[in-house]
Amino acid sequence: MATSLLSIDAAADQAPLSAQQQLFNAWVQRIAEQRAWLLAWDEAVQACRTRFARDGVPLRTRYLDLQAALALYLDQQSARKLSKLERQLLENCLLESAQQVADLSDTPAQRAAMEELVRRYAPEEDEEPEDDAAQAAPSAEQAANASDDIDWQDSEAVAQFLEAQEQAAAAQAERARAQHHAKRQQRKAQQAQKAKGPTAAELANQSLREVYRRLASRLHPDREQDPVERARKTALMQRVNIAYEASRLMELLELQWEAEQMDPAKLAQLSDARLAPYNRMLEEQWNDLQRDVQARTQSFAREFGLDTTKRLQPAKLMAQVRERLQQLQAGVDYLRQLLQALEDDPDTLKQWLKHERTWARQRDQ
Repeated sequence: MATSLLSIDAAADQAPLSAQQQLFNAWVQRIAEQRAWLLAWDEAVQACRTRFARDGVPLRTRYLDLQAALALYLDQQSARKLSKLERQLLENCLLESAQQVADLSDTPAQRAAMEELVRRYAPEEDEEPEDDAAQAAPSAEQAANASDDIDWQDSEAVAQFLEAQEQAAAAQAERARAQHHAKRQQRKAQQAQKAKGPTAAELANQSLREVYRRLASRLHPDREQDPVERARKTALMQRVNIAYEASRLMELLELQWEAEQMDPAKLAQLSDARLAPYNRMLEEQWNDLQRDVQARTQSFAREFGLDTTKRLQPAKLMAQVRERLQQLQAGVDYLRQLLQALEDDPDTLKQWLKHERTWARQRDQ
């Protein structure tokens, strides 16, 4: 169904469109454009996946194999006599290679071997300090249990025990007061909202339900005797249910046209009070589409190893994939040459570690 049918046009003999009518048209146009963008995105992603499955997967497999070989080589060389700095650099490079393979490899044995290296070489994490508040305010149960260890002949110990009990009781009383206050504030807010009447969100949901109910009444297949028409209404009703569950008002309005329940004249006759909830639902649908776009672009970027902070466009996706393939090929060539050089001359290791240190400094600047 063409989305242009949803626009409200001002008749020549009538007043200009109201603010709500103009807003309705604006939301419909933006949603239609975003839908077209998503269709183009899906087509571009499919083409990119086909290309990457053909050219990229073998390259990535080779790249990960070489990274795993480098990690295993560095593990073997860790027994060599190295300076403290060289050993630290070696372990950092080993960890980087092993972690990358462990995260990306599709081969269980390879992934397990790299995870074992990560466990062996990863620095130990410091234990988190206990919460200061938890240390300062013992619970009532802790204070009560402490009585078993009290020397009741020791006046100082008894005084400390009593003080601890008082602190625990005060803390418990303060928590109870805070909970009571929070409940009172919540009740007040609910009462105040109830006095104001339905919220904008509630009005929007009510409008969505009204459209849905009209469609459900019009399209209920059990009321149709003609088999062909029943099949058509069944298919339409399935689309109605999907759109309603996803709160997609624009699709429901389009389905109203398809079900011959609304025409442009009826839409133009809706008052601003009726259009305002519609506009809120369309805005929410637009926001949902924006979140969908963000999720899809970030998922694609992670899948192909691209920068997740950059906004991707359908027309440029294939160029991004070609660039990624070039990077993978360059990585394969570099690792192959490095491993060959390390095998030919073991002293190359120290030179390479020095080079990695220089490169890391430049990267961090």
